[in-house]
Amino acid sequence: MDKRGRIEGSAASKLVQLMRRHGHNKDVTIELGEVLAPLPNLQIRVGTDEIDLDMDDLNVSQTAFNAGLDVGDRVIIIGDEDAQKFYVIDKVV
Repeated sequence: MDKRGRIEGSAASKLVQLMRRHGHNKDVTIELGEVLAPLPNLQIRVGTDEIDLDMDDLNVSQTAFNAGLDVGDRVIIIGDEDAQKFYVIDKVV
């Protein structure tokens, strides 16, 4: 965030800054995941509990889709505990 309060940086950085500015939402989590299988049958292992998710559990953003997800890649995932859905928003580089 710059001195005037404007949000700057990558899409993921902007998301984190917005969350910090507007407070914590206990129903939504941000986690890192590891790609176990690439698209179109994407599988991702999430968090320290090592939960494995497949395409039935995931929504993939255009940014992550275009990043070319390969086995072993790390991804940023937003989890919606109420809907039990997970959103892959970007690849970690």
